[in-house]
Order: sequence, then structure tokens, then C-alpha cells
Amino acid sequence: MQQSGFFSTPITRTLLYTLLATSLLSSLTSTKPYFHLQIHPHLILQHQFSRLATFQSIYANSGELLFGLLLLYNLRQIERLFGSRKFLSLLLYTYAVTSVVTPALLFVGWTITGGRWNYLPPGPTPLLFALLAQYHAAVPGTYKFSILLPGGAGELGGSDKVYAYLLATQLAACQLPGSLVAAAVGWVVGYAWRLDLLPQTRWRVSGSIVSMLGGEVEGREFEGLRRRLREGEGGEEQNGSGERPIVWRVLDQFRGR
Repeated sequence: MQQSGFFSTPITRTLLYTLLATSLLSSLTSTKPYFHLQIHPHLILQHQFSRLATFQSIYANSGELLFGLLLLYNLRQIERLFGSRKFLSLLLYTYAVTSVVTPALLFVGWTITGGRWNYLPPGPTPLLFALLAQYHAAVPGTYKFSILLPGGAGELGGSDKVYAYLLATQLAACQLPGSLVAAAVGWVVGYAWRLDLLPQTRWRVSGSIVSMLGGEVEGREFEGLRRRLREGEGGEEQNGSGERPIVWRVLDQFRGR
């Protein structure tokens, strides 16, 4: 049964509240100009390399903040599915990778365009799109619907997941071209992490850290699935070959084992 609110998603809740607090605080203290990224002068002249680590910390305008918070709330199911440990590991890993890859693409674009493209808007758009890639691949739709097109041209189908995609599309289009590049980087990095195309994708944060944050090491969805499979598949392991059943291998893939 689908759970509402932040039930069993302490990492998502903490991230959402932190993004809201940092964005509002930067607005109140007039520090928003210190979070966007430019090759010139921030990196080349002023050597402000700390911006590489902080440009995903806030959203600079209320529209982006609203879409980002709503999207993050819709993506909370990823933590329930993965468990807080794998989810936090995914956040930290993709944050580190996108904080390098996105500015690197900005540098390439700045070089190719002769300095005309020299702005990367602040905000965790790459991180959110890395989560969206997991949502797209792993979370099934709860219900489906179809819209009849005028003139008998057929029908357009979709599921409840379309709301997350609409929020993501709006977020990617807020400050073109930088927001679109950030979104594309996040999506690619998220899928590369999922397919183990990047180094150390099986790295996991310490379980004690997750417990301190109030999270669960393993997702609740897998607890019920394991109980349902244990009796039915225990006999197969005893009677059959030494190879583990395919459902267990699929389960391990989601758990990152």
C-alpha cells in the first residue's frame, strides 16, 4: 500500500527541509550571488573553487525552489525502495560526480562559444534528475489514464508518474541552457550509477550514520518481499542446483549487494 507523507523517508525529509532552509536563508541574507557558477571570473580569475561544492546548495528563485521541493517530495519513494543507506549513498555519490561533471561541461561550452555561455544556475537539479532516473527505472505507476485527442486522432496514455516528469521538465527549462545541461548530466549520471558504469558504484555509507539520521538500512518493500519469498524458494535452494533463484538475484541488484 502506498504510504503518504514522509513515512520511512528520513533522508528525503532532511534533504527537503535543508534545501528549503538554505534557499530562504540565502535570500534573507542577500548571499544568493555567491552560489551560481561562472568560468570567468569565478574559477579563472578569482579561484573560487569552493563554488563547485556549493552551487547545488540552494535555488535562487522561488519558482525553482517550489518545483524542486515538489519533485523531491514525489521522489521520496526511492528511499522506501532502496532503504536509507543505499539512498544516502546514492545522494552523496551523485552529488560528488555531478559537482565535477556539470562545471566541466560549462567549461567546454564556455570555450566553444567563446565565453558567450558562462553561467550555471545554482540548485540541486543534477541531483534531482539522478534520483528521477531511479524513479523512472524502478518505481511502477500506481494507476494509468488516457486522454482522447480531438478529431478522433487517437488517445494519449500516461500514469500518475507524469506529474513528477512535468515538474522535472519545468525545472529543466527554468534557466536555459544551464538548467537543461544540469538536468541532462544528472539523468546520465543517475543511469550510469544504476548500471554500474561508474567506478565504486557499490560503495555504501556506514550503517551507523544512517541509524543516527533515523533511517533504515534496508527498504521496507524488500522486507515483505523477502518474507513472501522465503518459504516458497527455500525448498528450491535445497532441492535444485547451487545457483540462487532469479528473483533473489533481482532483489540483490536493487539492494546493491
